[in-house]
Amino acid sequence: MSIPQMEQDTLDVVNYLRNRFKRKKIFVIGHSWGSVLGLWLAHEHPETIYAYVGTGQVINMRQNEELAYRDALQQARNYHNEQAAKELESIAPYPPSIPDLDKLGTAKKWEAAVLGPLPTHEDEFLDLTRIVSAPEYSLADDLNFFRGQLLSAKTLFPELMKVELNKLGSDFYAPVFFFEGTLDPYCRPSLVWDYNHAINAPQKKFVWFDHSGHYPFFEEQQKFTDELVERVLPLASPHQSR
Repeated sequence: MSIPQMEQDTLDVVNYLRNRFKRKKIFVIGHSWGSVLGLWLAHEHPETIYAYVGTGQVINMRQNEELAYRDALQQARNYHNEQAAKELESIAPYPPSIPDLDKLGTAKKWEAAVLGPLPTHEDEFLDLTRIVSAPEYSLADDLNFFRGQLLSAKTLFPELMKVELNKLGSDFYAPVFFFEGTLDPYCRPSLVWDYNHAINAPQKKFVWFDHSGHYPFFEEQQKFTDELVERVLPLASPHQSR
């Protein structure tokens, strides 16, 4: 299990979908970890997609971890959240030179608490409810979902911390869109904003979601859908769509 292997898997799945649905190209949306694979695909294989949409976009993992940690610690101090400040200070320097999942967990817990949107009752059970209630999943599938997350985190995390997508190159040959929550506590929006201005693409657009964190497709579902239909879907021109 490695990032290069998963990049190849991504290309294989895209080509499978193009063949299955008899399309010259398809659209790809990449979220969070998926945005690592999606942005790579958009840069390296633009011939396969009408457009790429990144949301919760990862650009440079180490820069992102540094900024998110610094922002969370500053916010904790600003609002005199002594518990948050104490726990965040206890894992300094962050990120560590050797990846540490325990320190990552502490950082993510407080980043979500002090930087992200206020949680709702639905948010707390969103992922678990969707997984367990999916009719396609058996109880064994539910268990393996969580086992797989743990396995992939342990296996891929050290490699993921070395991701520097800003080194792919600034020229893209497929349209690129970024749909970003202004309150994303994990993938800091300012890094994506700066990256958007640094790249060239046949068409590019940055769309802010003012009431969203890391999950604008859940947190502002209607706007997310409307933006896709209005801005992205028209790029599937009739002579290419079949």
